Amino acid sequence: MGVLKSSRRSISTVALATIIIVVVVVAAVGGYMAYVSTRHHVTTTTTTQVVTLTVADSYSSSENIAFNASLAAFEQKYPWIHVKVEYGASVGTSPYTSEAQAHDAPIIIRDSSDSAGALFASGILVNLSQYLPPSYFSRFNPTAIQDWTLNGSVYGLPDNINYIVMFYNKKFITAPPNTTDQMIQMAEQVNKSGVWGIAYGASDEYGYRFAAWFAGFGGQIFTTQNGKIVPALNSSAMVNALNFWYNLTYDLKVNYLASSTGAGGVEGQLFMENKAAIIFDGPWDLMPYFKALGCNLGAAPLPVVSSTGLYATPFIGSMGWSITTEQANGVPASQWNATLHAALLFIEFMTNYSNEYDLFKYAGDIPALNSAYNAAMQNLSAPTSNTTLACLHQVIKGILEQSQHGQKFPNIPQMSYYWNSFHQYASEFFAGKINAEQAAQGMEQAFISALQSAGLLSPVPITPSEVLTVPELPASRY
Repeated sequence: MGVLKSSRRSISTVALATIIIVVVVVAAVGGYMAYVSTRHHVTTTTTTQVVTLTVADSYSSSENIAFNASLAAFEQKYPWIHVKVEYGASVGTSPYTSEAQAHDAPIIIRDSSDSAGALFASGILVNLSQYLPPSYFSRFNPTAIQDWTLNGSVYGLPDNINYIVMFYNKKFITAPPNTTDQMIQMAEQVNKSGVWGIAYGASDEYGYRFAAWFAGFGGQIFTTQNGKIVPALNSSAMVNALNFWYNLTYDLKVNYLASSTGAGGVEGQLFMENKAAIIFDGPWDLMPYFKALGCNLGAAPLPVVSSTGLYATPFIGSMGWSITTEQANGVPASQWNATLHAALLFIEFMTNYSNEYDLFKYAGDIPALNSAYNAAMQNLSAPTSNTTLACLHQVIKGILEQSQHGQKFPNIPQMSYYWNSFHQYASEFFAGKINAEQAAQGMEQAFISALQSAGLLSPVPITPSEVLTVPELPASRY
């Protein structure tokens, strides 16, 4: 089965599914009105011509529990639509690009918003904005819909969202910090007890998590110059964000620069062994942390950067459903109208209230549909006599709160060249080989060179996105 990078995964674990299923009892009442308001489809049934849909399903095993139930309900509701599912489909552009070239792509695919964005830019996906009204898209988390929008056109319907959050150990920190100043103060206090305040391996990542801090210092990965999308990493925001974490690591010595990330890496091991108080990770690693820390585990949104007043905003990525064009899937022109109609019914059904809530219930996916998200938040706040369940609900509630402070995951082809550019120069910076200004300049130039080689940027010299004359900020507070 195709596996997402950990940076894009949802909770998707059988253990979590076993616990969260208890929420169903409350959901039966709490979510009913939300269901009533979203159960109808914009696409009306005007034909019963038999149609066969081929569907590429990239769900995990726990997500497929929800999907299979939804599929059975769909086929019962629309018996004239036959669905052939390819389980374990890959996430990405390459398999669908090659299939589209052979006119043999699945009619419906479930992919990430950024990969699907590249497919849409290549003309492989249907523009849903031509068939569904703006009011339909307004039902979803605004950032999730932005993830699935390119040049004003929506090319997919999201069924979940995912991002990183701040996990903290209540043994050392009773309440999460709201600002970076508070985070530093708490980390300094924790350090006095022989425990790392923070474990964040900034030098080992490829810019997925660091993008949140870059944004918090006022930066953005891309800008527009003369009508062209160009990198914007060479900025004072990048310099300040890099120096912020260098300061916490080497000057204040409150951050452990872990050599590997996540629950399976050094960061996670320190956290689970009560040797670090704060880490930044995604809900896909929730269960190992909860198993290790129990009710001492807390989760909260990333803090506001004190020097800018801006939230550190992580990428809000999304998975969802798209429809391939008739040229890509090879459906005969005489059958296309009926097929497109059936495909619209399918993706609308798979992203309605019941099905998105089921993904939360069985697999812990964070709903992209507003009504399902609100029901999840309401039900997580419901009283329960089970102490362990109550603790878990509070952690998940903290995870869901992060969705209110996030940034769109860039869904343009240029984004795929960001990761290595960032990694190379961030690694050199944290190794002390170059300073922050050199790192910002180097990663942007590497980014530009990669885009030029890929034909995504003309070789015309790019004007620096910002003159770097910002002095060093105070060592103890950024």
